[in-house]
Amino acid sequence: MKKEEDPAKKIFKLMEKENCREIVFHRDPKTNLELVWVIDSIPELRDKKGKLKRDLVVSGGTRFAHRNPDAALRDALKLARAMTRKAAVLGVKQGGAKAVVISNQKKSKKLLHSVGDFSQMHKGLFQTAVDLGFSMEDGREIYSKSDYIDSLSHLEKGLGSSGENTAEGLMHGFDVICKEILKKPLGECSVAIQGLGAVGMPLARRLINSGVKVYGSDLSEDNCKIAKGIGVHVIPIKKILFQKVDILSPCAFGGIINKDTIPKLKCKIIAGGANNPLDDESKDEKRLLKRRIIYIPDFVINCAGYLQALVERDGGTVDEARKKSKIVRERLKEVIRYSKRHRLTMLQSALKLFS
Repeated sequence: MKKEEDPAKKIFKLMEKENCREIVFHRDPKTNLELVWVIDSIPELRDKKGKLKRDLVVSGGTRFAHRNPDAALRDALKLARAMTRKAAVLGVKQGGAKAVVISNQKKSKKLLHSVGDFSQMHKGLFQTAVDLGFSMEDGREIYSKSDYIDSLSHLEKGLGSSGENTAEGLMHGFDVICKEILKKPLGECSVAIQGLGAVGMPLARRLINSGVKVYGSDLSEDNCKIAKGIGVHVIPIKKILFQKVDILSPCAFGGIINKDTIPKLKCKIIAGGANNPLDDESKDEKRLLKRRIIYIPDFVINCAGYLQALVERDGGTVDEARKKSKIVRERLKEVIRYSKRHRLTMLQSALKLFS
């Protein structure tokens, strides 16, 4: 009988495969909090004089998702890598990280405080913001126990949900996509948004205000009602990915563009607020290209949410974050130019430019 490999050995093999720096499994016995934290990259450890830096920072959100710990780990690994890439796109020397709180219980004040304790114990190494599955109200409770939470409400001197700035950046990206790839004005395009939450809803508002025909879907009936009220054509969840539109914009969980969904897609472009929408980057982009569908790398087009967190840490304003979101336009133009010049895909070009 084959002896099962030791757990520690398996984890180190996984880390070698994913080329990440740390995987932390955290449990609070008092609240039964279970959390997976992945550090994908660490910035330069020493200064020019060779001294160990005291201000090392790794950045990434903390989300509440997945009852299965292995699914949480897989998600955290991919999301931490996305943060490393976004830092490169934005030109900042920070590491990429992500924490996933396993959703094996209902959220409570004690649980949220326990998440805050986890953040606080790292004393600023991990600068985080509430992500998918956590509300701004949850963020306030987490913040009450930690000094290292970004993108909170204005009451806590934060700049509010980073979803607004993510949507602002997406709009800059969509404008470039329409002009340089689709060859028509944004107002003449159609967009399907999967997920009408922190990113999808503000994106829908902006698109509607620009005259775009918008289809949308969400698990929340309340969100669907709000979207319908602003002019979104609400579509059943199972059908939203397969609308005949110019742009499909995934704005919820990752991995939804895969070998099963790709054959049924009817869009021309995929560009969204969700991180890691492709289940298998290399294989799925090839599958999309066979169907003449262009994938716009997520870490380029949705990096303005991370940008807002950086502006907030520097004491900046909402207006400053919105203005700086134009970097999405410039970076996407670079990717398109590089792609044409070197005959590479958008994803290949972005990885060449920002790795």
